[in-house]
Amino acid sequence: MLSEDRKWYRVSLRLLGDGLPLDEIEAKLGLVPSHIGRKGEPNHRGWKHLSNVWVWRYPAESDVEFEEQIAGLLDVLEPKIDALKEILSLPEVEGELFLGFGSTNGQGGALFSPELLRRIADCGLSVLLDLYPSNSYEEMEEA
Repeated sequence: MLSEDRKWYRVSLRLLGDGLPLDEIEAKLGLVPSHIGRKGEPNHRGWKHLSNVWVWRYPAESDVEFEEQIAGLLDVLEPKIDALKEILSLPEVEGELFLGFGSTNGQGGALFSPELLRRIADCGLSVLLDLYPSNSYEEMEEA
């Protein structure tokens, strides 16, 4: 259980879409996925994936805030930007930075610098912030 005012942060690169060639992404980006889901197959909760999904979770401790994790993820991704943009140019494919956040007191937020937002946009990625209830520390591992 988290202490009274503890917060957790999780940052992942997610590529999604029916046209996503799941078996090619690892070689193109040089990243080993944390999770792969195929359209129609059940996920970890038993729900069927609505489309193909490929996820790479940025390896950071859960108390490292978003700005630092995202900057680190972009440092890894930017040298591979041509391959990323090739993947994102495929029909029915999109990419996002998935941000999972939880806190024991239900409070918290994030500030993203203009420079970081520019870097995200230059990669062609959207940002999705997913908020978790205060008792969701266990769900952090699944985010």
